[in-house]
Amino acid sequence: MKRFSVLLVSLIAVLTMAKAQTMNVKMGEVTYVFSADQAGDMVYNDGTSVTILGRTFTLDEGVSMEVTDDVVDDNTISVNYNGTSAQVTVAGNVARYLTVQANGAHVSIVQGADLPYELTYILGGTSSNGSFYMDGSLKASIVLNGLTLTNPDSAAVNIRNGKRISVELADGTTNTLTDGAGGTQKACFAVKGHTEFKGGGTLNITGKTAHAFWGKEYVELKKSVGTIKVLGAVGDGFNVNQYFDMKGGTVTITGVGDDGIQVSASDDETDEQNGQMLLKGGTLNVTATATAAKALKADTLINMAGTVATLKVTGALAVETDDVSYGTAVRALNFVMDDGELNITATGTASRGISADKIITNGGTINITNSGAGQTGTNDSYTAKGMKADTNISLNAGTITINMSGTGGKGIKSSGSYTQGLTDGTGPTLTVNTTGSSLGGSTGGGGGWWSREAPADFDEMPEFEDMPLPPPPLEELADTIAGIRFRGPGGGPGGGGPGGGGPGGPGQESSGSSAKAIKVQGTVVIYGGETTITTKTDGAEGLESKTSIDIQGGKHYLACYDDCMNSSGKIFFNGGVTVCYSNGNDAVDSNAGTAGAITIGNGVAFAYTTRGAPEEGFDCDNNSYIRITGTGIGISAGGAQGGGSSSSTISNAQQGYAFLTSTISYTANRYYTLSDASGNNLVTYSFPASISSSLSLLTATGMVKNSTYYIKYSTTAPTNAKTAFHGLYLGSTATGTNSVTSFTAK
Repeated sequence: MKRFSVLLVSLIAVLTMAKAQTMNVKMGEVTYVFSADQAGDMVYNDGTSVTILGRTFTLDEGVSMEVTDDVVDDNTISVNYNGTSAQVTVAGNVARYLTVQANGAHVSIVQGADLPYELTYILGGTSSNGSFYMDGSLKASIVLNGLTLTNPDSAAVNIRNGKRISVELADGTTNTLTDGAGGTQKACFAVKGHTEFKGGGTLNITGKTAHAFWGKEYVELKKSVGTIKVLGAVGDGFNVNQYFDMKGGTVTITGVGDDGIQVSASDDETDEQNGQMLLKGGTLNVTATATAAKALKADTLINMAGTVATLKVTGALAVETDDVSYGTAVRALNFVMDDGELNITATGTASRGISADKIITNGGTINITNSGAGQTGTNDSYTAKGMKADTNISLNAGTITINMSGTGGKGIKSSGSYTQGLTDGTGPTLTVNTTGSSLGGSTGGGGGWWSREAPADFDEMPEFEDMPLPPPPLEELADTIAGIRFRGPGGGPGGGGPGGGGPGGPGQESSGSSAKAIKVQGTVVIYGGETTITTKTDGAEGLESKTSIDIQGGKHYLACYDDCMNSSGKIFFNGGVTVCYSNGNDAVDSNAGTAGAITIGNGVAFAYTTRGAPEEGFDCDNNSYIRITGTGIGISAGGAQGGGSSSSTISNAQQGYAFLTSTISYTANRYYTLSDASGNNLVTYSFPASISSSLSLLTATGMVKNSTYYIKYSTTAPTNAKTAFHGLYLGSTATGTNSVTSFTAK
C-alpha cells in the first residue's frame, strides 16, 4: 500500500497548489472526477482507502488516480460507448449517491435514496452490444449526443425513475436505438416515469420484441423537438399511459406490428388529461399496415389542435367469434378537431378514417380518402367508413373532404345524431364523394316498394340496411330470414298506394349494403356551412336519416344517382339554399307518411331528377303532406309528383303555390325565370340535363293566392344575381324571353 500512500500525498500537494485542476479516480471503466476545491476535503484512511466528498475508494490495484486540467460539470454523468466497452465519467460531487456498474458496454446506474438533486446523463458513442439502465426516485435529464446503441438481449435504454425524465436530442446529432428480439422488455426505449422530449437532433428507434417506445406515464414533445422516427416495432410505435402531448417536431412511424401511437388511461381516474392524445403542433406521419391496426388510438380523447398529420392504414379487418376489429386511422372515445391538418388514406377492407363515440370539428382541415372494399360474412356485412360515430357527429367548422370508392362505403356514418354548422349560419366546407357500388346486390328503380325503418342493431346486415318490407304476414319473416327481398306493385297514377304515384316501377331490390355519402340513425340538423355531396352508383344516397332532416342555413348541393335526401321521418327546408339533383331516383324522399313530410319554411329547395317517371323531385307519398310554413322557395321537377294530382292542396300555406299539371320539357343550359304579372323575377333556375317534368311544385317568395305567374326562358345566365348556386339564381332582375307556361297560384 506504500505506493498509493506516496501517490496520494503527492496529489494532495498538487491540488493544494493548483485549485483549477481536477482529480480523476478511475475504477475499471468508471471515472469519478473531482474539482480541486472538492478534492481538498478528502480523507486518507490508514493507507487502505481514501474518502472524497463522502465516497470511499479502496486503494488497490483496480484504482488509479491522476490530476488533469479537465473542467468538471457538477451533477453530470457522461457515458461514451466504444464497441464492446463504455467509459463512464461521474462528477465527483454526486459520487457518493450513485452505484455505477459498467459490464462491457452495458451500463447500470442506481441513484441512492438520499440523492438531493436532479442529475444529467449524457450518452454518446456506438455499441452493438450495449445498454443504459438507470433507476432512482428523482427527476433526471438524458442527453442523447450522437448515440448508436443496440442491445441484443433487452432494452437499449431503460429508465426506471418514476418521475419526470427530460430527453434531449442534442442539436445536429443522430441517435439510433435498437433492442433484441425475444426478450421480456416492454420496449426498445422504456421510461417508467413521464418523458419530455426536446432538442433539435434526430432519434431513430426500432423495437424487435414489443414496442419501440413505452412510457408508464405521459409523454410530451416540446416545440424544440427535431425528428423522431420509429423504424419498426413488433408492437406499437409509441405505447403511452396517461397522455401524449405533441407540441412540435417531426414524428414518423412505420413498420409497426400494431398501432402507431396508443394512449391508455392510467388506473388513477384523477390523473390530468387521462387517456388523451393532444396534437398541438409539429408534423406527424404514421403508416399502419397490420391487421386491424390503428394509426392513432386513445382511450378517451384525440384532439387535433395544430399538428399536420398524415396517416395511412392498409391493414385488413379481423373477424373473430365475438368481436370485429377494423383498420382505423384515428380511434378514440371522442375526437375533436380544432386546428391543424389531418390527411388520411385508408385501403384496408372495411377500414375507417375516423372512428369514435363522438366526433366534433371546430376548425382545421380534414382530408379522408378511403378505398377499402366491403366484406360479407355468414350473417353480417362490413363496409368502409370515412367518419363513424357511435353517438353524435357535430361538424361545426373547418374544411372536410371525404372520398369513398370501396363497395358499400359510407362517407359519414352516425348511429346517433348529426349536426352541421352553428346557429349563426356559419359552418364547415364539407365535400363527400362516393363512387363505390353496393356490397351485394342492388337494383335501382321506382316506387314499387313498401317501406319500414331498419332496426338500428342490424345496420351492417345486408338484408336490413336498405331493404323495404311488405305488409303482414311476410314482413315478420324479415327478422329471421337473411337476404330476404320483396317487391310490391307500384301505385296507380295519382294514387296514394304504397308504391307511390305514377305507374308502378320495378322498385329497388337490395340484398346488400349500399354506398352512401352521409347515413344517420338519428336526427340531422344543418345550421350552416357549404356542402357538396356526390354519389355515382345504384342505391347510393346522398343524405339519409332514419329520423328527420332539418336544413336551417348554409348552401348545399347534392348530385346523386339515388335519392339526394331520404328520411323515414320529415324533411324541413327552414333556411339556407339546397339543390338536390338525382339522375337515378328521387331528389328528396320522405317516408313520414303524414302532414309536414316535406316542409318549405324560409329556406330554398330546388329538387329535380332526370331519371323520369316514376322518380320525382319531391316524394312524400301524397302531395297534401307537403307544408309551406314560411316565405321560402320550393321548386321540383321530374316525373309526376306522386300520391296526388293537380287538385291536391296544401293546408294553411303561408304563400302562394302551384302543382303544375302540364308536362314541361326543360332543356339543359336554358335559364328559366319564374316571374309575376309585372315581370318581377322571383327566381331563375337551370338544369345540367334535359328533364320531362309532368307534375311538380312551384312556390316562391312573394307568390300570392289567385295571382298569375309566368315561366319564361333565355339562353344566357343572369349576371346580376345576388346568389348563384348550382343552377339557382336568386335576387336577379333577369326576365326570360321565351314563354314556357303560366299558372294561377293557390
